[in-house]
Amino acid sequence: MTIKKFGEKLNNEIAIALGFFDSVHLGHRAVINKAVEYAKVNNIKSAVITYSNNPFLTLGIRQKLIYAFEERLEKFEKLGVDFVIAQEFDYEFMQKDKNFFVDELLSCYDIKYAVCGQDYRFGKNGSGDVDFLKELFNKLKIDFEVLDFVKDNNLKISSSDIRKLIENGEINKANKLLGEPFFITGIVNNGKGYGRALGFPTANIKPQSDKVKPRQGVYITKTFIDQNSYISITHIGGRPTFRESEENIETHILDYDGDLYNRKIKIEFYDYVRPIFSFENKSKLISQIMRDVQTAKEYFRGDNI
Repeated sequence: MTIKKFGEKLNNEIAIALGFFDSVHLGHRAVINKAVEYAKVNNIKSAVITYSNNPFLTLGIRQKLIYAFEERLEKFEKLGVDFVIAQEFDYEFMQKDKNFFVDELLSCYDIKYAVCGQDYRFGKNGSGDVDFLKELFNKLKIDFEVLDFVKDNNLKISSSDIRKLIENGEINKANKLLGEPFFITGIVNNGKGYGRALGFPTANIKPQSDKVKPRQGVYITKTFIDQNSYISITHIGGRPTFRESEENIETHILDYDGDLYNRKIKIEFYDYVRPIFSFENKSKLISQIMRDVQTAKEYFRGDNI
């Protein structure tokens, strides 16, 4: 998969999926899959457009991303996308009208097929829409498809709903709409050694600051180190037993005992286990962690994955 900046010319015929695809949920996947399928059948390349930053910040909206740009790239590659066309959503780009967008699109890319969702908008103040594109692509004899919303319980699947589910700790519901387990990536940093002292060493990470995080609590997770996955339990929040309120993300990885400092890991979230408690003493905390570990083991013995 190759990453190109928006406006950087491609010398390939392409089938392009239009959107932001901020969470790559089931609706986004349907759009991307159409472009990938068309490309394969017609022996051309597939492409996806996305933003390389958090556009909400440019719009003055304090909204966190479900997946950072690098995390979306991983998902696009798994879906078989050949090219990712990335645009930074800054103030200058925000002022460009719909004609600038389509002129750039058509002058830089040899588009044979385009697909988007029915709520796709572009250009200043969202002035461009699917009707505008239908007329344009029809004139140019470019195959164009607008997909209906993918729904869950008769409601459109949306990133905003998924974000709320994650923030509420309803990870299993969010995963159903995402089509895959929600995950967080980060570089392992030095912790304070509480877990190791208790017999449960943890890997501590700090994700990108504008990345959405699940509510505080303990979760059943899987941790990926290089290409290997391990059952894990992950703690998000403070450490009230040790009278610390600063939020941490730390994961205890079962059956792993290597040094992870300064290495990148990925943590997939599967289910919420419990809230964070302040324990009377360390022995009670150890007993609870042992129960959490057993819960994770039993989860993956079942039919949950």
